[in-house]
Amino acid sequence: MITKILFTLLVIIGTIMFFKGKRGQQIQQSSRRPVVRSENEKMFRTGAYLFMLFMVISALAVFFFKLGDDYAEVKVHVINTQTGQRASYQAENKDIKSNSFITLEGRTVYIADIERIEIEPK
Repeated sequence: MITKILFTLLVIIGTIMFFKGKRGQQIQQSSRRPVVRSENEKMFRTGAYLFMLFMVISALAVFFFKLGDDYAEVKVHVINTQTGQRASYQAENKDIKSNSFITLEGRTVYIADIERIEIEPK
């Protein structure tokens, strides 16, 4: 998860550095001859900035929604398929794996092959 965030930040920083480099080249060229920008170029630049802003906001929104889902408390029912015996625990979504989970109290519960789990949201 942290690699996705770091990669997104790297892309943003790289884009900013690219545009600053282009601006520096234009300043050097402007001393030789004036640069005339058309309306289409201004609209394209504004659209590019708005798109970058939209991508950053949506990445942050996805990150926070995923973070909220991971830390949501759920009720986990462990059911023995042979006897029908049922045990209930509370855990966070991020702590549930295919063959084990960690309860809110810190206990690790391992699931046997003859058991199944049901997850009930709160």
